[in-house]
Amino acid sequence: MRRALVLVILLGSDACGDEPAAATLPTVDCAAPVPTFAQVSAFRTSCTNCHSIQLPPDDRGGAPPGLNYDVYASAAAAAEDTARTVFTGTMPPSGGLFPADKDVLYRWSLCGSPP
Repeated sequence: MRRALVLVILLGSDACGDEPAAATLPTVDCAAPVPTFAQVSAFRTSCTNCHSIQLPPDDRGGAPPGLNYDVYASAAAAAEDTARTVFTGTMPPSGGLFPADKDVLYRWSLCGSPP
């Protein structure tokens, strides 16, 4: 079975009321084998540079406390938002990921986020 997540646009404003809010997600094929948390290499190569439980607050580059990609529960709780920020280019701030790494991240994030 193929489950497609479609582009979703939410019309409205952000909390300050001065910018339109838009949420976008990539289309993914959840029928293909879904990668496990350990198989999402982007978490280790890009995300944990700032989003690691091992980092003290001053070394997190502004990453919110508690959002850690080296902890399964934290990554799984933020899975859809993670796919969205990577898809829209908001993260990682150092530049985009390789297409293959994005695909693995998207399928993990949007197809059940298996441990």
